[in-house]
Amino acid sequence: MVRSSEWIRELILSTGEVAEAPSRYKDDLGYWLDGREIAHFENHDVLDLRLTRSVIRENRDTLKADPRVQLRGSSDWVTVQARQEDEQFVAQLIRQAIDANRNRSAAT
Repeated sequence: MVRSSEWIRELILSTGEVAEAPSRYKDDLGYWLDGREIAHFENHDVLDLRLTRSVIRENRDTLKADPRVQLRGSSDWVTVQARQEDEQFVAQLIRQAIDANRNRSAAT
């Protein structure tokens, strides 16, 4: 059986846009886009994703209503409880994180 984190890892890396390297926040691997960490694991099925404040603000009601998502105050990050049956949902959030952080990197 594949550990939860392995399918999520494969999902992130399959975008071809994100690099795996040591996390700046955890004693583990993180997932980086243009020198900015956009994801890391809290544990095998809990993923922290940097959606950015603007994406969170735009989607606040939907994110807040979803029991798989935990908002973190005024943070750029959300915490996602991810099960393999949620793969499409997790993939959408990963895509949002990539798009939001790529745009931010290009703007700075």
